Amino acid sequence: MSKDRLQIDAKGLKCPMPVIKLQQAVRKAETGTEISIACTDKGAEKDIGSWSRVNKHHLLSVENMDYGLLITIKVNGLES
Repeated sequence: MSKDRLQIDAKGLKCPMPVIKLQQAVRKAETGTEISIACTDKGAEKDIGSWSRVNKHHLLSVENMDYGLLITIKVNGLES
């Protein structure tokens, strides 16, 4: 993947670990980076959606996959 697109594998992790892994990636990412996180925890959609709103990142998509969810956000560049 290019530096403006990142993929996180959070399959098998329960709340709050998918959000923590996403937050760690966002802190290292440049503004405009798209980050996709693969989750098996169905609660991750609500958790990541809330976290994205609070931190002013853009929730781009939530896709149902055979393993669970693929959630994609776009980094806004503000400290999170």
